[in-house]
Amino acid sequence: MKGIIDIVRRVLLGVLLVVAVTSCTQNDGYIGPIFGKWQLTEMWEGQTMTPHDSIYYNFQTDIIMLQLVHRNGIENTTENFYGNYVQENGELRFSIVEPSWFPAVFPPVFNLKPMGIDNVNVFHIETLNSSKMVLTRGEDERFVFRKF
Repeated sequence: MKGIIDIVRRVLLGVLLVVAVTSCTQNDGYIGPIFGKWQLTEMWEGQTMTPHDSIYYNFQTDIIMLQLVHRNGIENTTENFYGNYVQENGELRFSIVEPSWFPAVFPPVFNLKPMGIDNVNVFHIETLNSSKMVLTRGEDERFVFRKF
């Protein structure tokens, strides 16, 4: 009898673990049209447009990862920066957090506030669909992304 009770406990524990692991992410992490990887293609300041192809914004659940790709011929290197974001009321707000174990410097090419939980980047979402995202900041800054 004791052997059967042990088997039942192990089966129940296994079922509990499977439920816990699979319930962490719903819909494979899909969170709507912002979900996934976006490549910055244009950055506007007033009437001046700067083309880009090496900056990526990645969204899943409430985590954002910014990537800067350094193109070096065949071998590319990537800098990754992580933070939390909120998308609500037509706005995208996020902070990039510096890891405590690694003193990182945020590259100015991103044109964002410095790292730190107190430095929140706020954008108005002008366009967001399955293939294009346009973010604006203030009167004269515009960031155009394509779904990658």
